[in-house]
Amino acid sequence: MSDMDLGASLGSTAEITSLMGWWEDAGLDVLVDEAPRDWLARVVPPVARPVAAVAAPAPVPAQPTVAAPIPVQPAARAAAFPDTLDGFQSWLATSDEITMPMSARIAASGDPATGLMVLVDLPEAEDPANGRLLSGPAGDLFDKMLGAMGRDRQSLYLSAMAPGRPSGGFVDPTQGALFGRLARHHVLLAQPRALLLMGEQPSRTFLNLGFVEARGRVHDVQLPGGAVSAVATFHPRTLLQHPQQKRRAWEDLQLLMKLLG
Repeated sequence: MSDMDLGASLGSTAEITSLMGWWEDAGLDVLVDEAPRDWLARVVPPVARPVAAVAAPAPVPAQPTVAAPIPVQPAARAAAFPDTLDGFQSWLATSDEITMPMSARIAASGDPATGLMVLVDLPEAEDPANGRLLSGPAGDLFDKMLGAMGRDRQSLYLSAMAPGRPSGGFVDPTQGALFGRLARHHVLLAQPRALLLMGEQPSRTFLNLGFVEARGRVHDVQLPGGAVSAVATFHPRTLLQHPQQKRRAWEDLQLLMKLLG
């Protein structure tokens, strides 16, 4: 996207200033690096040299990181979730099979046909009153992150693993097991080309890794319908608490942009 196109899409000096502020916080001070960088290259850990004077083995070619399938309990196999996206969205909004205390349920938003699905763990504290995901300060930062990518909320499909905000404001292990099954079924029905996992719970659910360990590379998530490419990064609420991590988050977003083309 050219500077002229970017300015036209943002539409105001205030929005452009806000976007430039995000880039500055993320440590971006040049438009193009002096040397090209392959953002899709798999990270290969360095091979430690043996103490004894023995020739080191030849390095093994890097392979895509593939998340191991998460074991499914017999009760989960018997659960009959709707097999269409519209039907599943309606089920999430009304089903009495989700019994744990939570706020009003908040539907996913955006367009699944865009090919990009963004997944967070649960609605923010402000979301139930506002009726949409990421509506408070974390949402403001999320919108700036999208703007830095040349995107907005209409250019992706945004969902939370938990259909409502659990009482206490966090997901306990029992809830996490159910929400994980729901999220995997949701992704299966949405069929995205790429999945952006924001925060710890989505990363552990789909990659079996914490997001700090998982970020910085592309993962292949194996689902019954085939593999989905996934990138893990910081949740916006974490970036509000630790703004020094914005540069690393921007690296993850660039990786996602390269993946999407």
